[in-house]
Amino acid sequence: MSFSKESRPGWRRPGFVLFCAALIVLSGCKREPETQEIKQVELQAAPLSETQLARLAGDLLSLQEEIREAPASIELRTQLLALALDEENSSFKAVGFGRIPANPDNREAVQQSAERAAFLDGCRWLAYLRAWRKDINKPDFGAIRGEVPPAKIIYQHTSVDQVVMIVETEAE
Repeated sequence: MSFSKESRPGWRRPGFVLFCAALIVLSGCKREPETQEIKQVELQAAPLSETQLARLAGDLLSLQEEIREAPASIELRTQLLALALDEENSSFKAVGFGRIPANPDNREAVQQSAERAAFLDGCRWLAYLRAWRKDINKPDFGAIRGEVPPAKIIYQHTSVDQVVMIVETEAE
């Protein structure tokens, strides 16, 4: 095999070949950041998955139970506010809990009652979160008065003996 200029047709104009290669490389580099920005926006706008919501429900419920045990704890309220506040959507999330008794006569009616209880329990926590955002020192848990904020259910898990749901409302 000979490496003379005649047997290498692409090397007759090496400047042209290098120019084309550089143009291809540079045009590819420009597009990459644009697609990365689009992917980041899509990831930020994506709703939480079932697994993420279930994990959030467990974390919120755990803090809420600690507050029930220590109703005057400012530290626990601060932790709950930090976890419950979604600043991107300007909303609060809270967990409601409803029990289903063992062997009910009318399973469907009892389950609906447990779902309503879970919803109202979650809304009660939303009312506390709104109040604590304005003044972290009051009211103590168990001493709130006022209206239940409008809320929507964003997650619900029903098992044999309980209903757990996450409710969401606008942060004022």
